[in-house]
Order: sequence, then structure tokens, then C-alpha cells
Amino acid sequence: MENKSWWRFAIEIDKNIEDLIIWKLNQLEIFSYAFDCSNKDKNISKLLIWLPEFYWKKSKREKLEENLKSLLRENDQIINLYGWDFVKEEEWLNTWKNFWKFELIGENFLVLPCWMNLPSQYDKKIVLKIDPGAAFGTGGHPSTSLCLEMLEKIIVAQKTFLDVGCGSGILSIAAKKLGARELHVIDNDYLAINSTRENLKLNFGQISSVTIHQGSFLDIKRKNLLNNYDLICCNIIASVIQSLIPHFDEILNFKGSLILSGILESQKKQIIKLLNLYHFKIDNVLSKQDWICIKSSKLIN
Repeated sequence: MENKSWWRFAIEIDKNIEDLIIWKLNQLEIFSYAFDCSNKDKNISKLLIWLPEFYWKKSKREKLEENLKSLLRENDQIINLYGWDFVKEEEWLNTWKNFWKFELIGENFLVLPCWMNLPSQYDKKIVLKIDPGAAFGTGGHPSTSLCLEMLEKIIVAQKTFLDVGCGSGILSIAAKKLGARELHVIDNDYLAINSTRENLKLNFGQISSVTIHQGSFLDIKRKNLLNNYDLICCNIIASVIQSLIPHFDEILNFKGSLILSGILESQKKQIIKLLNLYHFKIDNVLSKQDWICIKSSKLIN
């Protein structure tokens, strides 16, 4: 991985609004963050956000800071800023290790940071190795863990799998570990694409059954590069999901299934209504905290 530097933004928040903060960061497509809960006041945590220095110039950082301040003010929160500091790559990676432990998800999955050894008592788990150096979806957020839990409830073996908004690649890694025949991944962020590529190598070495697309879903679809999938997983924000549902119908095969996550409970009815409009039936809905994950499949006429 090439050397780079980062801006780190720190701000104190009330622990009761962590879910709201996570939702906002996902909406802003910011995934490199952690919560430091070591404060003596157990109701307070420190939000830490890492941003690539070359991409986050001063004007963008100021806009982000104001967005977060506005969110706190709208929720009657007192703002205690720690501000910005500059972090070199080595320090950033070491900092991540302080926040990361292995995580058990669902009945079968164990998400393992790449520098840790697998504890022997978990040797029968399905291990998903992740390098959080790029930190685009590491299993800890409810929307990601719900997707993983949904995947383990269905048959994935021998299916052609499409991961829309692949981030770290964790869902594609899980699908491959569950026996998916082919993986196709999409993300419009090259940092996410690099993260997915590296995490796939961590788990499988060099594999030929992966097709990686960098760019927007709609642009790639217009080039006729997407078709005939058995299973599509899309873990992004609800507003984007709504715009993509009409297109999912066109690229799923007639027995295909769709897993959607990144949806708040308050957005559930609208998403289901849209799925029904485009001839999807609802097979299962999982929920965690204020988040939901929907599995649906095409109605067969």
C-alpha cells in the first residue's frame, strides 16, 4: 500500500446519538471512523474520523465540520470540539489496531483483523480477514452485520454474486466463503476498490472468479457490463437504493434474489413499496437497533 497521510477530526458526542452519527457518516460516504469510549463520563464518547489528506482539502474539511456541528445542534447537543490534526500513515495504521478486535457476527462469521491470529476456540467459524487500513465497512456497523446475517440464512453456493458499493469487500468475501461461483463488485470510490482488491487477496490469494468495476452503477450498467445475476447485495444509503431498485430488476435472472441494507426503520415502508412496484416480493426482514436489511426476490409470472 502506498504511503499517504491523513487528517483526523475528533469531536465529543453523546453516546445516545452514535447511530445517528453513523447514519450521517454513511450518507456522506465516510467510512474511516471509530468511537473512543474511554472517557470517564460513560455517556460521552469521542468520534474520530480519518480522511485522506490529498483528497480532503481545507474547504471540504470545513464543510464536514459544519455538517457535524449542525447535526449536533439540531439534536440539542453541546458541541465540544477537539479539532483537526495531521496523521502520518504509520501512526494511522497503528491507531486502528487500538480500536480493532475480532468480531463474531451471526451464527457463523468471525471478522478477523489481518494482524491477529485466530483464537483456537473459533477455528470452526467462517473467518473473514480484513485489513482496516482503508476501513470501508468492517462488519461493525449494523447495516453490514445484518447483510452478513442475511447471507448465512440463504443458499449462496454456486451463485453469481454482485456487490454494489463493495467498500472493504467484506460481503463479497463472505459470499465466496459460502461458495459463490463468481464475484462481481462495484464501487465509485477507488479507495474502496483498492480495499476490496487487497482484502480479497488476504482471504483467497489470486482468484480469477472476480470482476471489479470502478465507477457508478448506472454508468457500468449502460455499458452492458451487468446482467444475469443470481444474487445482488447492496449496502449503501436508502436514497441511493431507491434510485437503483428499478435497475436491479433488469439485471437479476428470473430466480434472482436481492439483499438491501443501509436502510433506517423509518425508511422501510417506502423501500418495500418500491420493491413491490417493481415486482419484488419480500422474503425476509432483519433489524438491529434502528437499521433494517431486506431480502426480496423476483415475482415469477
